[in-house]
Amino acid sequence: MLTKKSKILIIVLVAIIGLLTFLEATEPEPINWFPSYAKTDKIPLGTFVSYNILKETFTEKKLRDVNQPPYEFLLDNDTISGTYFFVNGSIGFDDSELERILSWVEKGNTLFVSSKTISANLLDTLSIETDNLISLDDISTQPMVELVNKNLKVEEPYHYDRDTYNPYFSEIDTLNATVLGVTQLYNDTLKIKKPKLNYIKQSFGDGEILLHAFPEAFGNYFMLTDANYIYTQNLLSYIDPTKRILWDNHYKSGKTFITSPLYFLLQNRYLKWAYYSLIIGVLLFVIFEGKRKQRSIPIIEPLKNQTLAFTRTISAMYFEKEKHKEIVEKQNLLFLDYVHHHLRIPTNTLDEKTLLDISARSNNDIEDTKALFKYFEELSRKRIVTKEEVVRLYNMISEFKNKS
Repeated sequence: MLTKKSKILIIVLVAIIGLLTFLEATEPEPINWFPSYAKTDKIPLGTFVSYNILKETFTEKKLRDVNQPPYEFLLDNDTISGTYFFVNGSIGFDDSELERILSWVEKGNTLFVSSKTISANLLDTLSIETDNLISLDDISTQPMVELVNKNLKVEEPYHYDRDTYNPYFSEIDTLNATVLGVTQLYNDTLKIKKPKLNYIKQSFGDGEILLHAFPEAFGNYFMLTDANYIYTQNLLSYIDPTKRILWDNHYKSGKTFITSPLYFLLQNRYLKWAYYSLIIGVLLFVIFEGKRKQRSIPIIEPLKNQTLAFTRTISAMYFEKEKHKEIVEKQNLLFLDYVHHHLRIPTNTLDEKTLLDISARSNNDIEDTKALFKYFEELSRKRIVTKEEVVRLYNMISEFKNKS
């Protein structure tokens, strides 16, 4: 049994856990600024909005998801054509993968990469170097972006009101590369005075490569702020709409699909806290219930049946005093009680039918049954009974009961 102190402790612990769970569940969920760039994520840096714009613009037949690494995908689909579309915080191709991608681009296809960190071997191949925008006068690092094409340029550049890392292309191959977009840090005025390159196009064989250093442009937050979506749409105007778009899901910081039931459980704050509460409850049960079960239980000896010992004592006293006649009378009464209660046969009259019933229910021969009752009758008529006759009677009764 739990003590009163233990019960109070359990109640207090349960109350505290319940209160913490309630406070956590009702607290406003903080904004998740993780740079996921996954098409299914609706967080600020997910690409749910931009992916669905592409889906509506290019239709499902023209937009294809690629979950494999580029090397494996192009190896299995060497005849496919279109634009391989990469958007993420970081894109890093190994040498064999880049070689296969560039061979595919040379055949007249397009490689589009929007990333803050672009694979170094790709930049080296295109003779491109990068640097980072640093604010010397202000701690703010909010970028402004715009396209250089007069038909796509607007009166004021697009402003991203979040401090972020801002790479740009410091050196390019001016003979083969074309500048498409520029950037600058926000300086209290929406005007780009010292533009830095952040969007370029470069021919490669019969195809072309588009490099963009501001992937936030495809994030949900940028797309849904003011009219920023126009900038992203104009970015895509450099992609041939008649060709297939191969949307990469492999190079993504965020998960694009659920890999386990536990991941799904922990992604939902309410299911997560229900799961934690269940674990804590089970631990409390194990701790307190385990203690109760481990207590030693004293062994209580059952009360002994003293009737048999008393009977033996009385019978020994009668036997020692040679009261054999009285022993026979007691034996007779006890045997008749045995027949009445155990064999369920009335013993008021011991006629032939009664003896047959006793014989049948006790599994004894009728002759042995009659012999026992006859011996009872003989001893009851005698005035003096010997010790040997008492022993013989006892043996006959024992043999009779053993067969029952």
